[in-house]
Amino acid sequence: MEDSMERLAGWLIRDKGTDYLATMRGWIELDGVPRGLPRETAAVVFGTRTEAARFTVEKIEADAAGSGARRRPRLAVRPAGHLSSAARLRRTARAWLEERGFEEIVLPMAWARSEEYGAEEFRLSHSRIGDLDLRVLQSPEFPLYTALAEGLDRSYTFGRCMRFESGDGAAASEHYLMEFEQLVFATTFEGLGACMAQVEDLVRTLSKAAGVDLGEVDFTVSAPQGMPDVAATGRQVPLEQVTLFTVPATWSAAARRVLVERLERAGAAVIVLEGEESALERPGAEVRLAIEAGEADAATVHRVLDTAASYVMPGADVPAAVALQWNPAWEAYLPLSWGEGEGGGSAYPVRSITSRRETGPDGGERIADAELYLKGIEVAHVRAYANRDQFEENLRLAGIEDAQERYGYLSEALESAPPGMVGMFIGWERLLTVLEGLLSTQRAQLYARDGVGRLVADAGPRAHRRNEPTADEEA
Repeated sequence: MEDSMERLAGWLIRDKGTDYLATMRGWIELDGVPRGLPRETAAVVFGTRTEAARFTVEKIEADAAGSGARRRPRLAVRPAGHLSSAARLRRTARAWLEERGFEEIVLPMAWARSEEYGAEEFRLSHSRIGDLDLRVLQSPEFPLYTALAEGLDRSYTFGRCMRFESGDGAAASEHYLMEFEQLVFATTFEGLGACMAQVEDLVRTLSKAAGVDLGEVDFTVSAPQGMPDVAATGRQVPLEQVTLFTVPATWSAAARRVLVERLERAGAAVIVLEGEESALERPGAEVRLAIEAGEADAATVHRVLDTAASYVMPGADVPAAVALQWNPAWEAYLPLSWGEGEGGGSAYPVRSITSRRETGPDGGERIADAELYLKGIEVAHVRAYANRDQFEENLRLAGIEDAQERYGYLSEALESAPPGMVGMFIGWERLLTVLEGLLSTQRAQLYARDGVGRLVADAGPRAHRRNEPTADEEA
């Protein structure tokens, strides 16, 4: 009989005469709970759901030993309903990939020293490893790059990533291991632009599954003119340093003028990202703007734009207005060398040691990479990989002296590598943050960091926290 009934597990709570089951997905009101059970305890119920948040109980099993419990489980206090929708999106992503011939694989988390971004990696230790230098990877990039060189074709994986993080301000003494997840898929014999289009299609598919249709919204491409595989549709702007806003076609000339005046009065610079500058003055034209904070306070800029966005909603198609303000935009062919104030976490003078290089219209070296921003968050990265000659030149440009010792295995594999090796990396928690409308990426993680090295809260798990000893402890 239990097989024919729905099963729910959670924390039984009786409040003001009403029974609830607090679950990881939210609170459910219960009908038919027998009397005599503890006021609060762990329980599993069997029965029928009469409404989305209402359940008729046919059978209940409660933990009588929990009758004296004073502390509710974390997920009963703060349900994580987005975990269910995240699971559905994961299934949607897998279906999209497999329909297009991508096969699921597993890539290792432990690898020889790679440091593709020039940042220190966490070293593995074990009594039987000896002097073998194994690291916990910051991304699955080097195993993927090597596998593509050795003949791997259309494949994907959900890979774990590990990165060193430092606290800010009062937490500057903290340092900890941040874990996050990437959806990684890769192919060969394709160009950067074709793979950007595949990422776009997947993001549109996942967005629609989450209730936001990006079908009518263009993905702007900010890139130098004349680069291979990619056609620029917007001005070349470093998207990480600006805020994007789309002026709806329905706005009057006066409303457009007021927005620009408020931003410029605050000290910000307003750039028309697509088309002519005059388009901003004409009613009936939808215009994508990039706002550089300049002398303005970033909070002031966001306050002005948040107010402006609120005028997009009333009387409009709200889902369409939401999709419009997600402002999907690519930044492609970034400079090979770091700019002023960039690359503070890298020991290399270059952005990447694995990327294919191209010469830009200004004669400068650029990498065949593209970053996708959605709602101001970088959610995806596409990288066209270097052949053997360019890879070895990249190592020289990065100033890596023991290149053969560290990367000889990869140089050997690249001798017979296929052309058009491309890796596509989606920051899974970042994308979920946008799709689910969460306040931060922390909310997309089951064990979220709070920014100062703890995973949840002061009283929560600290397995990944490592602090510098204080003077008292050293004494």
